[in-house]
Amino acid sequence: MIVDRASHNDEHTDLFNKLFGLYRTPLVGFAQSYLKNRADAEDLVHDVFAMIWDTISDVDSCRNIRSLLFTVTKNRCVSVLRNRVKYIDHSMSSSELRSKIEQIALEYSTIEEIETEELQAQIDNIMGTLPDDYREIFLLNREHGKSYSNIAEKRGISVKTVEKKMSATLRIFRSKLRGF
Repeated sequence: MIVDRASHNDEHTDLFNKLFGLYRTPLVGFAQSYLKNRADAEDLVHDVFAMIWDTISDVDSCRNIRSLLFTVTKNRCVSVLRNRVKYIDHSMSSSELRSKIEQIALEYSTIEEIETEELQAQIDNIMGTLPDDYREIFLLNREHGKSYSNIAEKRGISVKTVEKKMSATLRIFRSKLRGF
């Protein structure tokens, strides 16, 4: 029993070290884009990893650890920014205050942009693995708005064949994008 616990802890330690090595630098840069201060960003990321260490067994079963880490970091940054806003100098003009609030609001969109780029890269990767005819049928339907009958007529195949290939393509997307 003691050996099992030791090996379980070693697995978690290895996972934690791997996550820390892989994500520390990008998370610090991400936090710095919010906080505009390197030292504060590093402190915040270390706090995030301390929280991850405390819940490493839960993280081990998480499907998209990268997204989890960036979301937790973003939420911590937002908390820090909220606290900063509480201490804004009351002598600021309304336009300065509005500008500060707009700056904070713009920074909120960063995580969504990262997730969108990550999803698009995954979609592009999947598209690259599809057989040519599946990819063409999918693009004609989804990007060009063509109906199955229109695609079948254009390609000289039956509507049933178009349906089967679209169904197979969508199954591939669902299975490979399950973590998103």
